[in-house]
Amino acid sequence: MNEEKPNYIQSISNQENTVNPMDLLFDEKWLRKAVEVEDKVGGNIGAGLDWGSGFSDLMLNLELLGRLTTLRISLNREVRLLLNNWNLGTATKIAVKTARDRLLQRLRLPTPEVKEHILIVLRTDELYGEEFISNREILRELLGVLLKQEDWETIAAIAADSLKERIMHQVSVEKISA
Repeated sequence: MNEEKPNYIQSISNQENTVNPMDLLFDEKWLRKAVEVEDKVGGNIGAGLDWGSGFSDLMLNLELLGRLTTLRISLNREVRLLLNNWNLGTATKIAVKTARDRLLQRLRLPTPEVKEHILIVLRTDELYGEEFISNREILRELLGVLLKQEDWETIAAIAADSLKERIMHQVSVEKISA
């Protein structure tokens, strides 16, 4: 029994050292320290987001950073609702995952056009009174700017491949000759 305690204590210790990155977005002390570190190294540390020199300004404006988080969560929710309504069956899950991955890519490396649209939405005060942005028209419009035809083709291809794999797996499991 004594041998189990160190493992249990080690497990608790590891859990205490684990940090949820989303929690850091709401930790003002951590954000200020991150800005100081960025200034200290004289670099443009964007944590994967290519917002150029504007990222420092975004980090200093906690309300705007919070809005960006709300916007990203709302876009993920909207694309999930959109794809669920299309009745894609078992391909829905992979289609949603692929769409979310594409959205994240577009948000990390925004084109000037995308950045302009995002900043307009971030500055629209009436959108940020709830947990999610409820104006689906604005979210759909932004999805249209973020996800291009090639993105939708990729989403469709990956979903189709997933469905094909599932069917072929079932054929082999059911021992149906193809």
